[in-house]
Amino acid sequence: MPLVERALQLRSPSGLVAALNGLHGDHLHRSGNPLAIAMTLRHGGQPLDPLHPGATVPAPTPRLLVLVHGLCMSDGQWLREGHDHGAMLAAAGGYTPLYLRYNSGLPVGDNGAQLAALLEELLGAWPLPVQELVLLGHSMGGLVARSACHHAAVQGHRWPQQL
Repeated sequence: MPLVERALQLRSPSGLVAALNGLHGDHLHRSGNPLAIAMTLRHGGQPLDPLHPGATVPAPTPRLLVLVHGLCMSDGQWLREGHDHGAMLAAAGGYTPLYLRYNSGLPVGDNGAQLAALLEELLGAWPLPVQELVLLGHSMGGLVARSACHHAAVQGHRWPQQL
């Protein structure tokens, strides 16, 4: 099924914007278009401030599950027919689920570099010492996660020690 048709099935403005970003996100970003998606982590449907995560996450755990969506998708991809796959996986393993929202039309390396920096900020400010970090990527999200690991190693970030 073509990506645009898949996005239209989502029947949500965020799904349409995610598809638009997947197809033309590099142009939207370069032109400063307000439809360009900025990379953010989310919890409970709300944006998370990586420097003050306790303001959004009421019951943080020392184990984090970061879910990274694929091309032309959004963090809402993990919710299907009222079932939140990320929350279910997190609950089963005792993790705090965090959902990445990003512009999938940007180069994978650019998104990986942004994610690496975002995770470094987040783990430095997390209210508890992080014992374990799991990155779960769907399709292109796996490539972005892998790129983040590469950028973290090059930059000497600390977060891969918990990965």
